[in-house]
Formats: sequence, C-alpha cells, structure tokens
Amino acid sequence: VRKHALEITAENPETTWEEATARIFGVQPGTFMSGVNLMVYASAWEDQTDITDLFTYYNGYSYGRESYGKRAYTELQNSLKTVDITYDKVMTDEHDLLGCCCYFGNYGGMTAAARELSNKDIKTYYGDTREVTNVEVRTLSEEINRVVRGKLLNPKWIEGQKRHGYKGAGDISKRVGRVYGWEATTEEVDDWIFDEITKTFIIDAENRAFFRDNNPWALEEMSRRLLEAYQRGLWQPEDGMIEEIQDSYLELEGFLEEDMGSDTGEFQGSAIEIIKADEFEEFRKTMSQLHGAKKRK
Repeated sequence: VRKHALEITAENPETTWEEATARIFGVQPGTFMSGVNLMVYASAWEDQTDITDLFTYYNGYSYGRESYGKRAYTELQNSLKTVDITYDKVMTDEHDLLGCCCYFGNYGGMTAAARELSNKDIKTYYGDTREVTNVEVRTLSEEINRVVRGKLLNPKWIEGQKRHGYKGAGDISKRVGRVYGWEATTEEVDDWIFDEITKTFIIDAENRAFFRDNNPWALEEMSRRLLEAYQRGLWQPEDGMIEEIQDSYLELEGFLEEDMGSDTGEFQGSAIEIIKADEFEEFRKTMSQLHGAKKRK
C-alpha cells in the first residue's frame, strides 16, 4: 500500500495521503449493489469499458477512519490498476455463485474493471471453506464448472425444480441468466456450459414442454440470453445449435402471442434496445413528444 501511495502522491502532488492510501471502497451510503448486474440484464452495454465505467461510478466511495462514503472515483481507479488477482469464496452450497446476481455484479464487475484499467490478464480465484479441515482454492472457471455440474445441469436438481412448476422454471431461468452474467463480466464460462444448457432446456423436448406449460416466459428469457451470448461473441456453439434455438424461439413467440388472447393493455415485450449516453438527449426529446401527443388526445 505504501509503495503505491508514494507513487500516486509523486505523480499527483495535490493528492492527500488519506486519498492515496484509500483501499476500502463501496457504494454510496444508503445504497446497495454495484449496478453492473442491472446493466448486464438490461443489455445496456457494448464492451468492457461500459462495465468498468459503471462499476467505478457506483463503487467509487471510500470508507476509513477519516471518511465514510467519500466520493473517490480516481482513488478507486488507481487501486484497480494495481490488482493482480480477484478472489471470493464459498462457505456453503446453500449460497453458491449462481444463487444471486450480486455475485457476478460485484466480483465480476470488479474483475472487468481491473482488467480494463490495468491492461493486465487478471487471474480469478475462488476459495472453498465448506470443510474447514479441507480448504481449497480453485480458479473462477473451475468453480463455475463445479456449481453448474452440481446443480444447474444435475438431473436430480432439475427434477426437484420441476416439482415447483412456475416457480421452479423461473429459478432455472434465473441461474442461466447468471451464467450469462459471469461470462459478460469475466469471460470465464466455458463454451460447453452454454452448449449443455441449450441441449438440456431448449432442445430436450420433455424439458421444453415443461417450460412451455408452466412458465413460457422463463423459456423465452433463457433463449434470448443464449442468442445474445452468441451475438456478442461470448459463446462459440456447436454446429447447428443456434438454428435450433432460433426455431424454438420463433415457435415460442407464436405460442405467447396466441396465449395473450384479447389482452390489449401495456406489457413488457422481449425486444432489447440499447440507448448509449450520447443518444440519450435525442431519446429524451422523442419521449417528450410521445407524452405530449398522449396528453393532446
């Protein structure tokens, strides 16, 4: 810490010692989450620079003896430039890294930001203290593989979720979304995982029927995330697999449209539109015109 702090103060004499030695960062007091998970789920990013910018914006507040939530964007960026590895750990399989989007939002977001700002190949590790007499450390990729095999692609786990109908289908879909989140932020998800997710939940006729009958919106979400992973170059699927997903997706869209019946109110569709920062002013004007037209009616 002292070495890096001295380097920072030498390069920037106006920087105080407190600012140079800041090492504990988080979100603004009274708020929660890194924001990266929301960005990923909304598809509101183009590359790792976008993820880095949002992560440092949300988490750029320092905490210490002399500060409590002091804005410190530059200090966080300086600290991330010195990172060589990122690390988290699992204490129980009740809370694994696919159990909540905050895991990839925080750990994944920090890894993406450290790689982008340091221009280094940051190593990612995951500790395992489930058994205190047999502590292990794996790479993040190995931990993702372990959790995916143990739950998401485990036939017994899948059958257990299917017993819960709508809720079970939704929980499977959420885990698939988090797999995508880890790949979006760290690119540590092996292609075989997306391949097997596709075979298990999209191509398998029995499981596809389960989703269609119990929660077709969960199936739509999984299919859309898989297609997005492919379109962003995050996944290189087996031959013919994308065509299988597209065919299934078109069939599902027809089913959903038919199932809507006579519903005419507002609803959330599946289209994704990314509005970049330099396009927001034009978007605001368009929305103002639309709202004005509604009022005139």
